Amino acid sequence: MTDISWAVVLTADEPASLIQANIAWHLGTGAAEVHLYLDRPDDPVASHLPDDPRLFVTLCDKSHWKGAAPRKRRPDDQMRRQSLNANHAAARSSADWMLHLDADEFLWQDRPLAEELDLIRDLDCEIALPVAERCYETPVEATASMFGGRFRLSTRYRKGFDRHIFGDALPFLHRGLLAHSAGKCAAPLRKGYSLGIHWSYRTEDGARVRSPRYQSSFSRVLHFDGLTPLHWQVKLLRYAAHDVDTLRRLLPKHRLAQVRTLLENDGDAAGAKALHDRLRILPANEISRLDGFGLLLSRRYDLVKELRRVWPHPADLSVGSFDAGLARRYPEIVAYLAPGDPLTAD
Repeated sequence: MTDISWAVVLTADEPASLIQANIAWHLGTGAAEVHLYLDRPDDPVASHLPDDPRLFVTLCDKSHWKGAAPRKRRPDDQMRRQSLNANHAAARSSADWMLHLDADEFLWQDRPLAEELDLIRDLDCEIALPVAERCYETPVEATASMFGGRFRLSTRYRKGFDRHIFGDALPFLHRGLLAHSAGKCAAPLRKGYSLGIHWSYRTEDGARVRSPRYQSSFSRVLHFDGLTPLHWQVKLLRYAAHDVDTLRRLLPKHRLAQVRTLLENDGDAAGAKALHDRLRILPANEISRLDGFGLLLSRRYDLVKELRRVWPHPADLSVGSFDAGLARRYPEIVAYLAPGDPLTAD
């Protein structure tokens, strides 16, 4: 056993069931604290959270941003809000290490993270947690479970071969993944570190520099990048609502290509679904190809089963229930994507 503790911080604007699952998962698998920042100051999710002394909930209202943001107001940039909240949490946490995650990211530990943190406690570094991104083998698999599917890996440490491996899909990928390939990190607190989205920073000789990294051997981040097909489509349309200049600041080139392709197809329901299926449901030959290149995890992760083990009273984690929550949260977007669907009925 070790006395090292770690905490999770996330800024979220998602249906209650996903946020509840994320909290339950991390508190149930070793986190000493979870710091949740609700991006909507009037978020109804606040009334559906567990009463747990290890959970710290902050509504991101004007009062919060007055104290947390240098300009005393809510930043327009989503990632800026996330990093400010991460460091706000770090400043008040009692844990030894802090990990920044998104709501659709779940830490998987083959061995307890605390044991690895104990081993590197004197190295004065962050610990890098590689990412695996969910994909599907069949359309049925895409709608069967919020947490089903396979997980693909990045080519981050195999540079120079992406064009050969991915062909026509290359513009939509960053090192083999649709979202990010950088993974996430946990940083030691109270040692002069500041948290970013994917890595941490230190100040050396008056300059802010990236922290030294130690690559975890036993833990990784499982990134679902959309818990359901509808969730992924809603995410892209929410991006598409920004003006061009903001999108260029907010999104990397490959994600921008996804949004542009969606808009070129009129951004309608058929086009959004077709883009989702094209990029996230991989045909058998592509599955075999990724497997051959060592870019597909053979392990199947049953998070629903594991959640039931650590979460005594789980919420409804069905695809239908989650999509209904999306419809309540983003009624206009979901009505646009699913016209005539019972989800959008009054």
